[in-house]
Amino acid sequence: MKTLVVYYSYEGNCEQIAKHIQSKLNCDVLRIVPEKENIKKSMMRFVWGAKEVFMIKKPKLQPYQINLDEYDQIIFGTPVWFGTYAPAINTFLCDNKIENKRIGIFICDGNNKQNTFQDFEKALSNNEIISTLELVYPIKNGIKQAYQKVDEWLTTL
Repeated sequence: MKTLVVYYSYEGNCEQIAKHIQSKLNCDVLRIVPEKENIKKSMMRFVWGAKEVFMIKKPKLQPYQINLDEYDQIIFGTPVWFGTYAPAINTFLCDNKIENKRIGIFICDGNNKQNTFQDFEKALSNNEIISTLELVYPIKNGIKQAYQKVDEWLTTL
């Protein structure tokens, strides 16, 4: 079974997890990056992020080369922005026809997942969501413990 990890990382949490998954599964990884991104240090990032989510923005992504037909399983990783996946993930899901895949989802959040998994289920309705994982502040709360949770979770895929 060929696996692809597709992730967006704003503060580095999802990137750390995606790289760990790649090392465990020896799979392909696609980091999606918006062409324009907000300054990360400013408190205004929360206002910007809220606007992006509530206005259902689809930021233009930097070009990427991937043929999703080559993969049986896709693992998505995203930070949680105001109760759902990041707008960059929204763009990817809207730009790509994803059907008949096994899906795994990991999120990195501040214990505010709200509708994130349900929103993925709606967007990926023509797929089989195998397993989900929530990691609360994985870097801040201990990346080694997060890696252990990921290792356990990977056995469900």
